[in-house]
Amino acid sequence: MNPLRVGARASKMSLMQTAPILASLAPAVPIILRPFTGAGGDRTKDRAPLESDGVFSDEIEAALLAGEIDVAVHCLKDAPTLDTPGLNMSAYLRRDDIRDCLVTREPGATLATLPPGAAIATASVRRTAALRIHRPDITVRPLRGPVDMRLRALDDPESGIDALVVATCSMERLGLAHRIAERISPEILCPPLGAAIIAFQTREDDTATRKAIQPLHDPKTGIEAAAERLVLLRMGGFCNAPPAGYCTTNFGTDGTTTYTVRAQSFTPDGTTTIDVRCSGSDAAVAAVATSDELTRLGADEPATTH
Repeated sequence: MNPLRVGARASKMSLMQTAPILASLAPAVPIILRPFTGAGGDRTKDRAPLESDGVFSDEIEAALLAGEIDVAVHCLKDAPTLDTPGLNMSAYLRRDDIRDCLVTREPGATLATLPPGAAIATASVRRTAALRIHRPDITVRPLRGPVDMRLRALDDPESGIDALVVATCSMERLGLAHRIAERISPEILCPPLGAAIIAFQTREDDTATRKAIQPLHDPKTGIEAAAERLVLLRMGGFCNAPPAGYCTTNFGTDGTTTYTVRAQSFTPDGTTTIDVRCSGSDAAVAAVATSDELTRLGADEPATTH
């Protein structure tokens, strides 16, 4: 049996989230991991707006198309909105916690109890806008880079940073869930579309690889992922452009399934927010209805978020 060649970004986060995947596949097929150092570039630099669709995946996709690897592992929120010709998303892991979380220097602090003037570090326009709406009395300081680098800045007493807002799933995948001070409700801080989903990309004609990874696929997550990508596609959004949002699956006691697609758009200063939810028995129909309503309400102007 030929080994399955897996491509992933070489960041600490990517390698730690990829390791359990390789362990799951290894009993059935030999695995070779190829890390890609160039994917995403230098995240410590100020690249806002990060508007280039595929900035985190171009190098890996090129290797996949060239036959140098068989499957690419992506965070869905960082993957291109449009499928690259010849490639498609073939499977999705079960979704992790979509919420952002607060990590604080002082134990026991929450977003509600941080004192006025406290400094929360984030370079995300999405998070900055939400924080300005919810806590206009706090200070938002720009800080970008890998999560472990941001945590070191928080722990530095000379940094003047009191807290960070990061993805809950990032802390969990790094084995740092114990440092989470608060998991923030999506009603306060709406996550990006595609949040907390790991996607597997293959060549369209590679049925053998799709079959090999199929045991990892979670159908519920697949439906939600497709709905969220449809909203992004219809709104013309890149991986880090408005709107934010998510799809949820609700199983009724009568055996019915209802999907709710939420999407939120806002101005970077947080002064204008549009929040839409549509539900129905078909996730794609709910996604179309949500994006149509956002457009009707004027949420189709380009802006930057992440």
